[in-house]
Amino acid sequence: MKLLRLFGAGFSMSLRRSVAFRINLVFDVLLAFTGLGTAIAAVLILFTRADTLAGWSKAEFLVLIGTYQLITGLRAAFIDPNLSWFPDTGIRNGKLDGYLLQPASSLFLASLSLSSPLALIQFVLGIGVLGWGIGIADEPPSLTGVLGWLLLLVAAVVVTWALSVLLACLAFWAPKLQLDVFYHSAWQLGRYPIDVFARPIRVLLTYVFPMALIASVPTTALLRGPRAGVLVAGVAAAGGAAVLARLAWQAGLRRYTGATS
Repeated sequence: MKLLRLFGAGFSMSLRRSVAFRINLVFDVLLAFTGLGTAIAAVLILFTRADTLAGWSKAEFLVLIGTYQLITGLRAAFIDPNLSWFPDTGIRNGKLDGYLLQPASSLFLASLSLSSPLALIQFVLGIGVLGWGIGIADEPPSLTGVLGWLLLLVAAVVVTWALSVLLACLAFWAPKLQLDVFYHSAWQLGRYPIDVFARPIRVLLTYVFPMALIASVPTTALLRGPRAGVLVAGVAAAGGAAVLARLAWQAGLRRYTGATS
């Protein structure tokens, strides 16, 4: 409960700061519409020439894009404002020193204390695209499909947070190492069905860098019905990733001696 109150207080402060600069809201809306519109336009053009692609229909593609947009919005709103700048602000500039002196989890403060509320525009747009895809699907999703999708969505958010923490933890050993470009490039692969890739890439995106869990797996569970094995694997992946992230953070803290050393 303490962490939830801290999270709420941090979001409230970030929201007040964001509202103070209203012009940013206009630009964020335009950027969100432009990025999403480009992705949707590509899908619509593609399906003027084909009925399916790698077994995926137009409705399934739209649901996948909507799901991807939901998680991208949550990541941009709550994870990136903290961890994308961690090597600079946390390690080299010493912000982590302040977190370590606070009576709260340093991992929570470093990874979730700040937020960018305007990025939730992407989340709202994702809901719209998701509804569009469901609306044109041949059959509406079942109750078990919706519940499976929600469970896998939560698992995907946890995995997203854990991956960001693991990349941030590399700064404890190599402060000047920058992997953001690689991470953001790999993240873009989540907007495509896993089935469109060759088998080696599918294995990589499923078991090594689990981008399949971001949108492909939840979309499949929603529209084609969940499978017990997939649900268990998704929850296990989320739990394992969270534990690994915490262990990496603790190992990094043992190595950390302060920004001035």
